[in-house]
Amino acid sequence: MTSVIDHPDHLLLDTDLTDQARALRDRVRDFGRSCIEPIINDYWERAQFPDEVLPGLAGLGIVGTFIPGYGCPGLSRQEAGLVAREMGRIDGSVNTFLGVHSNLCMGSIYMLGNEEQRQRWLPAMARVDKTGAFALTEPTHGSDSVSLETSARRDGDAWVINGHKRWIGNGHAADVIVL
Repeated sequence: MTSVIDHPDHLLLDTDLTDQARALRDRVRDFGRSCIEPIINDYWERAQFPDEVLPGLAGLGIVGTFIPGYGCPGLSRQEAGLVAREMGRIDGSVNTFLGVHSNLCMGSIYMLGNEEQRQRWLPAMARVDKTGAFALTEPTHGSDSVSLETSARRDGDAWVINGHKRWIGNGHAADVIVL
């Protein structure tokens, strides 16, 4: 039986890859073939996420994709695209987890957080000791970021958040949620 991971490169996308990019692609592909593909159908049937693969994802050196430092790999945009392409071939749920965790949550903390927040969250998230979620979608506006109604205000040392969210990516198991 041919694996969904084994495919011809009809568009010749891999033609100009550096040796480093090819090695990254192959590392992700091999991980998918050996660690995700054999188990993923059972998880789909049970409507569960395969948390057991998270340490392996951390070991690939791909978590935090384009973020430099903080235990993240600082991948180029091309390399980050290769990771997304290969993970997408392997499994949509694992690829979505990685995209939400690494890009939406960690990327937001890196770009918009202060240094204390970066130091607190990014190294643990790069190791996948902590997981991140991203809460954009609202009941009345979907993912239209211009029309969001949820608000946050400072109240002493705490924040008061008012609003409603739906379909929070990775919300089922997050340690930190970016609103």
